[in-house]
Amino acid sequence: MIGVRFAQIIPTAIIASFITFALIRIIPGGPAEALLGPNGSDEAIAALNERLGLNQPLLVQYWNWVVSALHGDLGTSLQNSAPVGPQILARLPASAELVVLALLLSAVVAIPLGVWTATRQGRRSDGLTRTVSGIGLAVPDFFLAIVLVDVFALGLGVLPVLGWVPLENSVIDNLSHLVLPATALAAGAASIAVRQTRAAMIETLSSDYVRTARAMGIDERKIVWRYALRNIVPTIVTVYGLLAVAMLGATVILEQIFVLPGLGSALVIAIDTRDYPMLQGIVLLFVVIVLLVNILVDVVNNMISPQLRKGTIS
Repeated sequence: MIGVRFAQIIPTAIIASFITFALIRIIPGGPAEALLGPNGSDEAIAALNERLGLNQPLLVQYWNWVVSALHGDLGTSLQNSAPVGPQILARLPASAELVVLALLLSAVVAIPLGVWTATRQGRRSDGLTRTVSGIGLAVPDFFLAIVLVDVFALGLGVLPVLGWVPLENSVIDNLSHLVLPATALAAGAASIAVRQTRAAMIETLSSDYVRTARAMGIDERKIVWRYALRNIVPTIVTVYGLLAVAMLGATVILEQIFVLPGLGSALVIAIDTRDYPMLQGIVLLFVVIVLLVNILVDVVNNMISPQLRKGTIS
């Protein structure tokens, strides 16, 4: 199964990278116009496009880029004339830490709360949780980010407003700079996870084996937290795999708000400046990360679920 999943990465990455490669060039303007500015003459633009190889047929440009990428060369940034690969690797930690911290914050809150509300189905606390989670889904993460900055950074002054400190420099400073964007990113994810966990737990608690366990006099807490929760783990893993992918896309906005030196902010800059090599490199990395997350979800679910290992559940 793992071998098949990894084999699927190659054609998927090729198709996604080519579509991205082609769509980038449909955007009005280009690197030459961005570099020369509004006063650049048609002759100067044509000469720069020729020097950059942008006057070649699309398939020729794509083939040259693929060959270089397979050799570990993602090209040179058109803005700072530096290799794209090292710049992407330098920005990856900020985005990775933001997404991981947001996932952890969401899981710590959402999973226990979803299980607890499932055991109190129809009660006032259950209705309140569903209402709050509905609000969490309705409020955009960028708006929540602005509110958090205004309250905790500008108002109370207990957290820094902008920037990022590498983890190896200071753990405390690193977390203090990431707690607000991670909270904004985790809020919507927690709302989704609470609802999915609650729904899965309600279905599990109504199954035959749970009724049998209750008839045998097994403690209710043991039934819920040991037996029923174990059976909804594949659902939780799948949900958080999807949330991780969604969070990766959401970093594009949040990194702009909090001035984090991550891949999202680099992607926005690359789009604004028509930095094709940087843009293509970041998108390719995003595609690979999404594919790897999907493989990881499949592997984990197959490890923890005997039914999936036997192929009885598709």
